[in-house]
Amino acid sequence: MGAATRITADQGNKIRLRLRAAGLPLEGMKWWITGDVPNVLGFEFQCAQSERLLTMAENNRKFGANSVSLPGKDPWRDARIESLGYSEIGVYDYLHLDIATNRDGLCRVYVAPHNWGKWRNALSGPPAHLSNEVYLAVAKRVAALGIKLDDYIEGNAKVGGTTLDGVTFNPANYKELAAAVQAAKANGNVVEGKKVGPKDGIDLSFLATSGTGFREISWNNGPQATLDFSALHFALSPVSCNIHIDEFGVVIGSADDGSVSLSANSLHHIANELILKTIIKDFLRQKIGLPPKYIDHLFVALPNPTNKFNQVEGGVEFRPWKSVKITAGYACNLFEDEGCRKNFTFTKNW
Repeated sequence: MGAATRITADQGNKIRLRLRAAGLPLEGMKWWITGDVPNVLGFEFQCAQSERLLTMAENNRKFGANSVSLPGKDPWRDARIESLGYSEIGVYDYLHLDIATNRDGLCRVYVAPHNWGKWRNALSGPPAHLSNEVYLAVAKRVAALGIKLDDYIEGNAKVGGTTLDGVTFNPANYKELAAAVQAAKANGNVVEGKKVGPKDGIDLSFLATSGTGFREISWNNGPQATLDFSALHFALSPVSCNIHIDEFGVVIGSADDGSVSLSANSLHHIANELILKTIIKDFLRQKIGLPPKYIDHLFVALPNPTNKFNQVEGGVEFRPWKSVKITAGYACNLFEDEGCRKNFTFTKNW
């Protein structure tokens, strides 16, 4: 059935009372709860008079027809359960009712999360970003810091083509989001760029960051050490926020004494992720309308752990599948007298 938001008896009763207040009373019908609805507050139930409930929903002016699947994991979609859906019109935290048409008596009702906004028509169901792979990857990394990203997004978020572009959104509660990231800083998980006073190398890495910048710290020894060189980058402001994942983090920390410093990957990050895939990509998109996806297929690679700090590379890269990366271009060794050569790689993550 997938992950579920466990609903208490009190919560279930409140949803029942909301249905009754909205003109869809379950009283007088033989019905019983059979389970929870994944990832939202609601319950699945069996109703012996589901046709009567369907008629009431069709005739209820407070609800509109809205046959929509849950974003992400939806057991009904996976089980190929066909249904007619109805959503409460024009309110936040609206009720949504699904009545199955190929499973006799099967129904479910749930409360749409606040960040889904108000439901108005068939185009205003769950925000599309909730099912976007880039968004899900960023949200998963942010959740590792104890921050549920969904809670801080107002309406629809703009999701880039890659995790390096990340997620740009209007914050629903900027102060709480900033406080949550500050808590991650207090726990030693992120570092903040200074706005005043002398600037060091870490501060300079935030020069292209709009608003207040935070970078996730990669650990280089001890139990928190990892071979994953990527790192979260937060750019926060009350008007607009961006959170993305740098393929190669800029800040590295020591688990021994908690000190932080610039990573040896910094030059590679600046060349490939900042200059090519951020500054140049934005310039070409704005000046000549070049779609960002074309720049996403280009790369430059300065010395970094994946080439043993021994190469300068450039070329094109493709990801035909999520776990597969193919590159083709030229590579020049720095410390071995092999000159420059054509280079082709095929990488598969298991």
